[in-house]
Amino acid sequence: MSFRLFPYTEVVFSVGDIEKAAAIYRDYMGWQVVHTAQGDRQQPAFWQLPEHCTADEMLLRLPGTDKGQIRLLKFNGVAQEYIRPGGQSWDTGGYLDIDLRVDDMQQVQNDLREMGWHGISNPVEMQMGPFLLQELLMKGHDEIMIAFVHRIDPPQPTMEGGRHIVSNVYLSAMIVKDLEQAKYFFVNQLGFQLLNQMTIRRDTPGPTIFGFPHNMAPHAPAHLAIVSPDGSRDHMLDIIKIDNVTGEDFSDRGVPPNRGVLMFRFPVQGLRAYADFVQHNGAELQIPVTRTHIAPYGDVEAFAVRSPDGCWLEFYEVLP
Repeated sequence: MSFRLFPYTEVVFSVGDIEKAAAIYRDYMGWQVVHTAQGDRQQPAFWQLPEHCTADEMLLRLPGTDKGQIRLLKFNGVAQEYIRPGGQSWDTGGYLDIDLRVDDMQQVQNDLREMGWHGISNPVEMQMGPFLLQELLMKGHDEIMIAFVHRIDPPQPTMEGGRHIVSNVYLSAMIVKDLEQAKYFFVNQLGFQLLNQMTIRRDTPGPTIFGFPHNMAPHAPAHLAIVSPDGSRDHMLDIIKIDNVTGEDFSDRGVPPNRGVLMFRFPVQGLRAYADFVQHNGAELQIPVTRTHIAPYGDVEAFAVRSPDGCWLEFYEVLP
């Protein structure tokens, strides 16, 4: 079987109001709008939604790259739930966040507060392997959470034009019930590469990125496994298991058309061979290999899977 995986081209947000959501990505971050459409039926049909369901959409990207884009999707004519309603950062199921690099953490925090976003905690310094980082989780429209990350050492480059967001989507975190089970799914069943494993803990009470009470911090270490479809470190997924903290489990909600961080999409060369590989390794296809249309890429064949914690992933190949 011959196939090749590539970094995710986009993350799909299911939103209630595209223009409201675009205020941060297009108007504040300065991302380019590369595609808009109204009343699309082909994607809802691919997800086997009712015939009267349509979708409006806007695809945005950081200038200069077609990876790590954000697609805002508004479903019409169908009932929806939130994927992580009232979700805390330690709750399992679905995607916790997306990660964006910033060059001025305090300015971004102040700006987003004025736009109605709120922080899970204040910026926290943390050591991640060889990097000293400052990180902040903020929640805004459609209960979507963004982790803003500033690299202190080595220093983070700045972007021309005064924009403080200096990356596309390069990482997404998933809080899981069983780290080994989730890692097996991504590495053994999907064929992703394991880039790193580590444990982040505090030995003394204090602030954490997850917003725990300070006295809980030493008792809630976070175990991480970082995976990538092709081994690159620019488009990763972060599997996280937090000890001694139990919350809600939203694993059953991460399906179209529910609102929030809905899915990641990965291009594949040799899609049918890859679908056979995934099934041979014991993963179930939520949507079988199906021909559909994803603008602006064109006609594609695609299939979908879900992780043990309900994260929806789609793989597609553009047809000649």
